[in-house]
This record gives sequence, C-alpha cells and structure tokens, in this order.
Amino acid sequence: MGLQTIAKGQILHKAASDSVNTVEVLVKGKIKIYDQYTQVVLNVGGIIGLIETPGKEYSYTYEALEDSAVYSYPYTSDDDLQVVIRSNPKIASILSSQACDSVYQFFGAYEKLYDDALSEYEKIKSDYADYPVLCIKAGETPNSYEKIDLLIPPERTDTVSDWEFNLSKSLKEQEVNLKKFFYPLNIDICIGVVMMSLRSCRLISEASRFLIAYRKQLKRNTADFTTTMKMINSKLETMASSDSAGASDIVIVNALSTIISYSKVAPEIAAKFEDRIHKFKANENRYDSADEARSLRRKLTSSFYDVFKGAFMQSLNDSNIPLELKMFFMFGFVDEELAGEKNTAILCNMARSYVPDPEGNVLLLYEWLKKVYNMEVEPSRNEFDQDWPTYLREQKATGNLKQDQIDKMTDDPESRLDFEIHNLFSLGNRMTFGRISSFVPVFDAMNALRPLDMAYITSSKINDYFNRIRKVDYGVFCRQALYSNTEIGIPQLFYAEDVTPYMILMPNMGSRACLWQEIEGKKRSTKARMLISIFNTENTDECMIKLFGEFRWEMCKTEQGVHWNDVTDPSLTSLYCDYLQFFKKNSSLSTENKEKLKLDLKKFNNNYKNVFVADYLLYIKYESAGSPRLNKVSREILFNSCPFSKEIRESISDNPLYRDLINHFVSHNGNLQKPLKNLEAKLVRDGVQVPEVLTNQIAYLEQ
Repeated sequence: MGLQTIAKGQILHKAASDSVNTVEVLVKGKIKIYDQYTQVVLNVGGIIGLIETPGKEYSYTYEALEDSAVYSYPYTSDDDLQVVIRSNPKIASILSSQACDSVYQFFGAYEKLYDDALSEYEKIKSDYADYPVLCIKAGETPNSYEKIDLLIPPERTDTVSDWEFNLSKSLKEQEVNLKKFFYPLNIDICIGVVMMSLRSCRLISEASRFLIAYRKQLKRNTADFTTTMKMINSKLETMASSDSAGASDIVIVNALSTIISYSKVAPEIAAKFEDRIHKFKANENRYDSADEARSLRRKLTSSFYDVFKGAFMQSLNDSNIPLELKMFFMFGFVDEELAGEKNTAILCNMARSYVPDPEGNVLLLYEWLKKVYNMEVEPSRNEFDQDWPTYLREQKATGNLKQDQIDKMTDDPESRLDFEIHNLFSLGNRMTFGRISSFVPVFDAMNALRPLDMAYITSSKINDYFNRIRKVDYGVFCRQALYSNTEIGIPQLFYAEDVTPYMILMPNMGSRACLWQEIEGKKRSTKARMLISIFNTENTDECMIKLFGEFRWEMCKTEQGVHWNDVTDPSLTSLYCDYLQFFKKNSSLSTENKEKLKLDLKKFNNNYKNVFVADYLLYIKYESAGSPRLNKVSREILFNSCPFSKEIRESISDNPLYRDLINHFVSHNGNLQKPLKNLEAKLVRDGVQVPEVLTNQIAYLEQ
C-alpha cells in the first residue's frame, strides 16, 4: 500500500501481461482504460481495477492521460474493496460516484461496440445484396459465398437487464444530488453502490468479450468477399474515371446477322425477320397506333418466335453459346443499334455474369424451355386452360389429329416445345410486357423506362421476395397434404406442405407479374408457375405482393373446386364473394365503407379477384405494419384466411383492431396443436422415432 506517481503516457498496467494483485484509487490526474474496441476515462476518485478479477491477468490496459497519482491497496478478493472504502470514509462518496460513472461509461462503450458490430454485419449483407449488380457493371462473374449466407446479426447480452442500463443512466444524471445527500448518509450505502458497480462492470466486460469475438469471426468469415468487393469497386472507379460507363470489353457488331445465321432457319424466314427488324428500327413512330405500325409489330413478333425456336434447337448441342445468342435468349436482344450502345454494354455484362438459381426455383425462359424439351416438366396450360394431354384429346375430338399422330406427339420433345412457345412464351411475354397493344418481343431502348441495373430481376431478388412474403403471410405457399403410417399408429395426418413456385423470367422489359397456373395437372403438391419480366419497370414490391395475392385466390379456387364461391362451405374465395356481393346489406360496414366498396367494384369492373388482390396488397404492406387500411369485414376474412406470422402477430397484438382476431386464432391453433403434441409425446414414450412431418406441422401451427 502506498502512493505512486505516474507520468503522462506511462502504462500503469498492461492487458494480458500484468497480473491483478492491487487495486488503486486515482487521487490525481486521469487514467485511460482501453482495449482494441473500448475506451473509458477515469477521473479523480476512480477505482482502477474495478472491472478486473484478482489473481488473473488484466483485461484492459491502463495509461495515464496526464501526470497522475494513485494510492495502491492489496487486492486478493472482492472483500478487499470494502476495506478500501471503510479506510477512506471522507472520500467514500466520491468513490461511489466515480464507480457509478465507470458503470455508465462501460455501458456506453458496450452500446457503441454493439452498434459497430451491427453496422459491420449490415454493411456486409448490403454489399452482398448489391454484389450481383456490381458484378454486372464490372463485367465479372459473381461467386457464391456460403459463409455470408449463414451470417447472423450480433445479439445483445441478456446477462445485464434493461433496468440496469436505465439505472446507470439515472445515477449519472443525479450524480450531484446523490454525492451531496445520499452517499454521505452511511458508509454501507457507499460500499453497496461500489459492489453493485463491480458486478455490473464485470457483466458488461464479459458481454463485450462476446461482441469482440463476434467481430473477429465476422472479419474472418467475410475476408474473401471483402477482398472481392474492393477489387470490384476499384474496377468500377477505374471504369468511371475513364468514362467507359461500364462498357464491356467485348464489342457487339452485327448481332442480328449472328443470331439469324446461328438459328439456321429457312432463308425466307431469315429474310423476313431481318427486313422487319430494319423497318422497325428505321420507324421513329414504331409504337404508333396506326395500322401500318401495328401490322409491322405483329409480323415482327411472328418472325421472332420462329428465329427463337431455331436458335434454341441449335443451342441444345452447343456447349459454347455465343454471347449475342445468350443476350437474345435472356433479353430478346437482336440489334446493337436498336438497343443502344450503353444498353448493349450492360446487357453483355449481365449475360456474361449470369448465374442460375442454385435452388432451381427461378429460371430464365430459355432454361424453362430446356426443362420442357428434356421432359423434366410438363408443358404449361394454354390460353383455354388446357394442359398438354387435354389439348391433344381435344384435337382428336375435333378431327384435327389422328390417334397415331397423338401417340407420336405425346412424348415428342419438339412438339412439346412448340406447344410451350406458342402458349406460355408468346402469350406470357405479351402479358408481362404490360402494354399489350404496343408489344414487341425484341429489346428496344425506347422501352427502357428504368435504368437496367435497377430493373434487372435476379434469382436472389426473387428468392428474397419469397422469404419476405413468408415472414408476413407464412402460409402463402402451403397446401394441405396427407401423411399416413399405420405401423406407428398414425392412420392419417393432415399437414401443411410448403411448395415454392417456379418463377420464370420473361425476356422483355415489362410492368407486370402474372400467375400462369397454380398447379401442374391435377396434383396439388406441384409447383405453381409464375411469370415476371426480367426487367421490371414498375414497383417490384407491389408487383410481387399482387402476384402472391392472385396465387392465394386461384389456389383456393382449385382446392375448393365447384364450391369455391359457395358460402356454406367457408373459404377465402366464398367469403370474399359473399362479402362483395351483399355489402350493401352488411350492417358491419359504415356508409363510407359501402361507398368506397361501390367505387372499388366499379374500378375493377366487378371482378372480385382483382378487388381481393388490391386488398391483399394493403393487408401485407400496411396492415402488417400496424397501419389500418381495410374495413372490419375484409380485415377479418383476410386474417382468418391468410394469418400473419407469429412475429407480426406479436408486434400488433396490442392493436384493438386485431386483438380479438389474434386471441381467437391462437386459441384455435392451440386446439389443433394439442392432439398433435399428445401424439408426439406418445411416440416418444414408446421409443418410436417421431416423423418429421409431425414435428414440422407442430412448428407450423406454432408459427
């Protein structure tokens, strides 16, 4: 024990070097406590070593910020701190006040450490989301980084309660009054305050260690990606400074000739297509409503699909498809002058950097046609809602085909391909384009209403939309399925099967997304087929929500069959039809609600599905965020048919508009869970392995 002077800049104790065997009271100057991420300053009366553990190495380094002096005491256990305070009754209030100040500073340092860790995590995730687009601009091929996909955000400590954070703040704010009126009352009060501060400091220090370890692991897991991002950003800066505007190092010249030559179509088809492209390009009023312009667009469209099929057939046996053809298949690109120099360069980079969806749910139209041709999937329905076998039977019934022709065509890849091009491709291309009367399937700079990099729809974006809708309407893609295993005592178990739909990227720049079919054939466990332009010119968020709403409606109609609008068999569609049909007699609706419904029905030409889709958009976008937009009746139908996820329900549970709906839903789900949990417990008691279907269904109901 004794007085020790310390010169400015001198280290009193060094982290991971010196051992803790003394505790010091700062009697002059200032001492900085720090490690790699944390910094706290002690003033006169501060206890040096309050956060340390006797007998262990120092966790922090202690450095004098100015000429200072400390009084040392032996420190072998926490009880020694009480001795220090009792032996200094005249400054006990100051010791207590400074101990509280230390806690306050360490809390602040922890908050900063957490915020920095969270910022690093969000920066990495944000960069990773932008990474595919940046690769396109830089002409690089994006790689996958599994470690980044698995990253989780940092977690706040649960060892220190919120009330302790708030208490430290209040003690700091009332420092003067406490030092004057409270601490001097009794030495035991001072001892209690210091010992509480000791506990808090150590808990905060331990929590900080977890955050420090998190940040170090984060840097290790993202090192490769960070290096790649630096390289890409550097390349983009170089390109910008050289005014290259993201230009590709490959020059596209005479793309139309390359595409036609590659397709090997008949000379007369090739000549017509080339002539029509040149006429279309030369016509400044090519989207005019005049008969001549409309006729040219129609003829050009017909020729386009002939050339597309020829090129597609040639590409099947080509392992090195020319870049111009990749652009043709992906975007409908046919001519560099029609597309414009800048757009051509961007399309080049996009085609070169394209990476297929690893999950196989998001497909280019070209990839989808290959699946149809290779008989991996059945052709899609036509405009009359006929699938491939139904269409062939109808052709036989009308005398257009004979049985031997049907037998030959049924499993003929090219016949199936023709059916798909004539239906899903040609009709779906026009539908997603949005402006049906002015549609052309070729890429034209005049249709580029948004910057291409912003409008570009990638598989990662679509999968993100799938995940985002599930976080709100968690059962959107679920269908009822049946599981049976009599050997373990489960004769039948109905469960929700989540089936992610196919999303087909159509080669155009359009404004719509549409549902082509909700199931394949009659099997309800098959994937839906959805279409969206590969370049979307509208609000993509709203396009996708409307698409999922349309899927909800059509899937319900399919499941209900002929009873889809029969209110005696309650379902989403039947209840909504009844609500819209008889809204004038509904006493639950105010006069204003009825007037608004009347206008909505007029706006959507009495199409009940379109009214529902518009309400579904409001439900997902606004109601889930606690911002009411719907009337009482539509809200109840939507919540009961498309309930929010558990996280959303908890966030709006205090909202009186939803309180009763949520309580009823939770009670109903609890009744459904009870027999399943009893069955699970019985299987566990009997030593039988619990089927994954059962555990998943319990988890689904809990969600």
